[in-house]
Formats: sequence, structure tokens, C-alpha cells
Amino acid sequence: MDVKEFFQKEGIRFRKEKNQYFSSINNQENQLHYLVSGVCALVRFTKNGEEIIYHYFKEGDVIGGVPFFLSHSWKMAGGSGGTGGMYHYCSLYTKTECVLYKVPFLVVERKIKEDPEFACIIGACISRHFMEMITHNHTAMEEHTTERLCRTLLQLADWKKGRLELQNYFNYTELARYLGVHSVTVSKIMLSLKKMGIIEKEGHKIIICDPEKLVDLAEHSGKVDSGEL
Repeated sequence: MDVKEFFQKEGIRFRKEKNQYFSSINNQENQLHYLVSGVCALVRFTKNGEEIIYHYFKEGDVIGGVPFFLSHSWKMAGGSGGTGGMYHYCSLYTKTECVLYKVPFLVVERKIKEDPEFACIIGACISRHFMEMITHNHTAMEEHTTERLCRTLLQLADWKKGRLELQNYFNYTELARYLGVHSVTVSKIMLSLKKMGIIEKEGHKIIICDPEKLVDLAEHSGKVDSGEL
């Protein structure tokens, strides 16, 4: 049984409209989530009301693995579960209409006792999300905006019908907000990528036509002629 089959069998399917809170990272609901469709994000709001996006979750992602394992270790140490209120400032929000499954922690614990490999699967999801967040924060300080944007496009894209594409939600304004740059900067880079045949627009959807070239730019954009980018 793979992860999706587990959530389909054991979970409750529900739908959330755009811009709705559905859990905190503290996760007092004690539920593990699986994102069937849509985009949601781990965010916090500053005292001034500014939204800070830490990470985007895509279709097929397991959400809530960190509080699940912290809850388990807390109980093993004699606590009552939860994460001790350490992460109350972060929340999970839907950025588009989303369909999810939710499964109680106790059911997940039972599954792991039956199939220890399942813990590795959840751990792999957590590790990937962690590395993506580390990369996002590192590149903000060390890399050119072109490299960061190319890397972000690859991270947020999904294979659908034999091609790599981003969901409609990820327009130039949202990409600029996530990267912390001006939308005009993103527009200029995207125009260059289109001229190079690396991406194309299909309505509001961004299609990656040449993933290999995009990977190369994400790693070596400084080697590209300034007239191209």
C-alpha cells in the first residue's frame, strides 16, 4: 500500500477554499494530511500583517510529519503529546482551493507498527521539504535572482501529461513574492527564458519546455550571455 492508498483507506477527504487556515505547525488537531490537489503553504504573518511564505506544498505531499514525530517523542518523554507550543507562529494555509485527506496520528502510529517502512516514507517527505526550505533561504543570500527563479520553477513544477508545468496560482507576482524581489525583475527574466525556448505560457500556466537547460541556468546562470538573461 502506497501513501496515497493509505490516506484513501484510513483518512477523511475534505475540501478547503482558497486562503483558508487548516492547521498550525503546532498541529493540536493531531492529524497527518495528504494534499490531493491544489497548493498550500507554510506561512506566518508578521506584526505588520506581512505574509512570509516558508514553503509551498504540492499535490501528493504529506503534510504534518514534523509535528507527528515531535508529538511521538514528546509522549515517549512522558509528556502529553503535541509540540509544546514551540511553533505556534506558523500556520498552514490554502493558496488555492485544495482537496486533502486527514488521518489521526494514532492511526499513523498503528500503521508504522505494522509496517516500519512507512515511517521512512514520511521521513523522506520531511527531509525533502527541509532541504527545499534550506535551499530557498541559502540562495536568497548567495545566488543571483536568475538562478533562484530557475531553481524555484523546477521545484514548483509537476509532470502532467508528459510535460513539466506550474499550477496557475504561480503567476509572476506570486513568484516575486516568494523570492522577495520585484515582479518586474521576474517578468524580465521570464521574458528572456521564453525567448530562449526554455519556458512558454499557456494562458496563465507556465510550461517548462527545456528542463535540462533550466537546470543548467539554475546552477550556472553567470555563464549565460548577458544579452540573453
